[in-house]
Amino acid sequence: MALTTLRVKVGEHWYTVDVGDLTQSPVEVTVDGETFLVEIEALAQPIRRPPRPGRSGNDTPQAASATPTAAALDKILRSPMPGRVMSILVRPGDRVSAGDEVCVVEAMKMEQSIRSPRDGVVKAVHVQPLDSVSANDPLVELE
Repeated sequence: MALTTLRVKVGEHWYTVDVGDLTQSPVEVTVDGETFLVEIEALAQPIRRPPRPGRSGNDTPQAASATPTAAALDKILRSPMPGRVMSILVRPGDRVSAGDEVCVVEAMKMEQSIRSPRDGVVKAVHVQPLDSVSANDPLVELE
């Protein structure tokens, strides 16, 4: 069973939430040690949020320290700066189009929208919300 641990703020209170396998329903969710079974309704299409004002686009991934091939650059979307992952808008298996926002990285209260450089399918998501990342860390991998 895949388990994801998140810190969630509701109002002024922070909670530790463990979320079980989202491919099955009900999903076991543990909030600060108390376990709940919750039903999940699958959405027909992943939610695509338009960029919020104040974000700049990132149409090309950053190069790694070694010189990768152009094909490798197209496959792995990397963090353009050190910061914190604020949101992830895709999951493995999701189809994305060139320019789609896949995640958001924040540094010093400035959000950077990370966008897909091409059409494709998400192969892997290498980070979770609130993870700290360094410049050039892999975020999302496309097939």
